[in-house]
Amino acid sequence: GESSIEASPAYFEYGNALLRAMNRRKMEAEEENDAGPTADPKEAAAKAAEKRLEQKQESENDDSKPPASKADETDAASKESPTAAATVETENGDKDGEDEKGELKLALEMMENAYSIMDEHSSEKDGKYQEWVKEAIPRALLGIGDTLSTLDRHADAADAYSRALEWYQEHLDSFSKDTMSMEYLKAHRRVCEATILVSEELLFCPAGEDVVTNETKSLIVKAAERVDYITGYYDRARDSLQDTLFFMAKLAASGTDIAAEKDEVCHLSTMIMGVGMGLAEAQEGEANDSAAEPAKKKAKL
Repeated sequence: GESSIEASPAYFEYGNALLRAMNRRKMEAEEENDAGPTADPKEAAAKAAEKRLEQKQESENDDSKPPASKADETDAASKESPTAAATVETENGDKDGEDEKGELKLALEMMENAYSIMDEHSSEKDGKYQEWVKEAIPRALLGIGDTLSTLDRHADAADAYSRALEWYQEHLDSFSKDTMSMEYLKAHRRVCEATILVSEELLFCPAGEDVVTNETKSLIVKAAERVDYITGYYDRARDSLQDTLFFMAKLAASGTDIAAEKDEVCHLSTMIMGVGMGLAEAQEGEANDSAAEPAKKKAKL
């Protein structure tokens, strides 16, 4: 049935395919207009999301091009006058934006449907799908977080990533410290990645405002504590990366082929660098605000 555990992968993959197509079109457009490299940490977040989506190896049709009739109408309008051409271009741009937002909302709905079904079965102690559910739930939460981030709902995205982090941390803690396997390396890497993603989304939230989720109105962190809160996640991500790199080197020394994970782990360094730069800017802005506060009080007197 539609609410069966067997249906949840279909919901998730459909939503994932929509998000992947949307991100691909967006990144292609940005590459065409890119004047050079950027240090914006959001670029690292977008690339991280794209890397996860690329791993699905699914195919989709590029429907970003307008139908021929629309193109003809645009050409005809552009010949009438510059004003008419600009109007048509604006209208088309607005329509494309609405269509993209509609696709993202549908993708989010599909992924949330998948998650809710999985979550219902997560409390079962026995069952043939129990192990699969434990792996699928954090993956679904990452997809939900990616979609929410693309919709600029960064507080909600941070909440989704933090819930995924809890699942990944629990999985990592389930291993024996003496374990030497690629699965253990993946567990380290996933904890590090989820921690970075939480940091990134918190950075994208407006400075000077409480970080509150959109739907449940849950307070994640107060405005005055936001930078310190992000710093905590950033430090945790750095420690997690060190643990991951150490274990990867140890695993490689044992003769295990780590090629499948090496690029993924190295990419975490780029992500952390982006967060570090964004955090430094946030700390500088907070320091400037603190320095300006006494001057404002003195001016009032």
